[in-house]
Amino acid sequence: MDGAFRFACFLTCLLLSVAANCQDAWRSSLYPSDCRAPNREDGLNFAEDAFLQDFSYAGYRMGASALRWEAGEIFDAVEAFGADPSGQLDATAAIQAAIDAAEVAGGGVVYLKAGSYRLSVPEGEARCLEISSANIILRGEGTERTYLFNTTTEMRNKRVIRIRPSDGGSWTSRRSDPIRLTRDELGPTNTLQLESLDGLAVGDWLVVHNPATESFVRDLNMASGADGVDWTQSLGSLRGLLYLRQVQAIDTANKRIQIDIPTRWSLKTRDGASVYKTASLLSNVALEAFSIGNKRLSKSGWSESDYNFSGTAAYDAHGSFLIEMRGVVNGWIQNVSSYNPGNDNDVHCLSNGVLLDWCRNVTLHRLRFQNAQYGGGGGNGYMIRLNAAAECLVVESEVGNCRHGIVMWRMQNSGNVITRCYDHDSGMQLADTQRQSTAGKGSDHHGIFSHSNLFDGNLLERSYLEAAYRGDSGGTPDHAMTSGQSVYWNTKGKEYHVNADFIVHSQQFGQGYVIGTSGEAAGVKLEEKRPNSAERTDPQDFLEGLGAGETLQPASLYQDQLRRRLGEISARLSYRRKDDSLSFEWEESPSFNWALEKAEDLAVWETVVESPVGRHEAPLDASALFFRLSQL
Repeated sequence: MDGAFRFACFLTCLLLSVAANCQDAWRSSLYPSDCRAPNREDGLNFAEDAFLQDFSYAGYRMGASALRWEAGEIFDAVEAFGADPSGQLDATAAIQAAIDAAEVAGGGVVYLKAGSYRLSVPEGEARCLEISSANIILRGEGTERTYLFNTTTEMRNKRVIRIRPSDGGSWTSRRSDPIRLTRDELGPTNTLQLESLDGLAVGDWLVVHNPATESFVRDLNMASGADGVDWTQSLGSLRGLLYLRQVQAIDTANKRIQIDIPTRWSLKTRDGASVYKTASLLSNVALEAFSIGNKRLSKSGWSESDYNFSGTAAYDAHGSFLIEMRGVVNGWIQNVSSYNPGNDNDVHCLSNGVLLDWCRNVTLHRLRFQNAQYGGGGGNGYMIRLNAAAECLVVESEVGNCRHGIVMWRMQNSGNVITRCYDHDSGMQLADTQRQSTAGKGSDHHGIFSHSNLFDGNLLERSYLEAAYRGDSGGTPDHAMTSGQSVYWNTKGKEYHVNADFIVHSQQFGQGYVIGTSGEAAGVKLEEKRPNSAERTDPQDFLEGLGAGETLQPASLYQDQLRRRLGEISARLSYRRKDDSLSFEWEESPSFNWALEKAEDLAVWETVVESPVGRHEAPLDASALFFRLSQL
């Protein structure tokens, strides 16, 4: 018993060993060692001042909880509902029946044992499988054991798996009258002063909305210009800033509310900035541990604009996604990959991989999506698309062999973090039998002012990251101004894309930041993407540490900000003795592994080992070890 306890302690100390500090370490001038999160009292202005926002709120439960939640009862799709795991018979109806039963029960894990499951889009539907209730997990046995194979090839604007509430989950839906702000908020703040507190209570979910007025558009330098772009003609489709926030406290004397996450851009009474209650939201919904793929299209017609023409392959593939998650707060997709279900040209998906729409605090962890058959115009060939997402986290994921790897689109995107991801071989499609280049490439802030996001510690190979002015590209409104106040931190390049001599291109409105690059390909571009666009984006973005990212401290901005906000990074090791064997099981905070792998960033660490029932006398079948890492 004592020997087993000592073994567990030894294992822990081994895991928590840290590397010596690098003597050449440097810090960004914008992030000194005594830096604190910016707030209203600092008097900052998003459009004018250079500062780094606090990005630590991204991900499931704002990083304070591991991606581990049991929804209750297990619904075995094979044993209880007759789903065929051999891949011979269509399993769509059986798996959907298991999902429906879990929803009726108020939640549960829909379990797909190892095997191959044939899916198809039912008549009159726009998806194969749908989850429309909270507290549902669709779980396989692993990416190399459980496979979902969609045989439907006419997938225009359809999904293989769709998660969304019955009312659609859009933050534009109002369930209460707007209450206007009575005080401008030009910089980050957790406090809003309102005309009234009527109907508001702690715990309410609110949308903070700054409408897209002509004045708002002019503030962004997006009124009529020499390039023909004029956002004042598209105010309705722009919608304006939309932030989903939860009320933490109410100050009745001063008519103020405290919200859980700081604002990400200026809110002005001039524009009618307000708060209102919104549509229903799903929570604790997740997809885990399976691979997903689509039967390839055998038609011809793969050109950039062929998606507009009925009868072409591009028309049938256009706008399709393997997975859509919509109207979700606090959910995740973990250990899910695309795969080739037997296509002779290695196609994984007809067009797109994963879509997040009207989501907040969703974590995408260890995804691997690649090999798009179509990567033409109109929004095709994206592996991860954040369409209207806030405070979401994409971590330890791989995207490649596609038009765009990771895309952020529209001004309803903010506070998202992309960290420790591998982005390779963008700007291509598989089409019929061989790879073809596409007009689009890289991972980007794709358009319409997706602002205040963080790309942190990512690896690029034959791809790049971009937030640059795009002029009149796209539809209505033009994509044009793509970002402001977004940060590219510690980016490593292995090989340049064939059409680029940079791994980061930043040309943002107001302030944008590129801090630390490294690797065989470490170049940065700050110049115009479109001629004569600097008048809309000047001053030139902030660049620091070109080629010196290997010694940047901290190596991860997100990791360091999370540690500062939460105060600790924790893990729990439980062990149990049964018969003559020992079994160990980890339960860790989302940041634990990243802290271990990047431990050299965090100076000197103290390891604290505790047992709730004693260090030496605890029985093995009930004891647990808790570890707390705290910087000295």
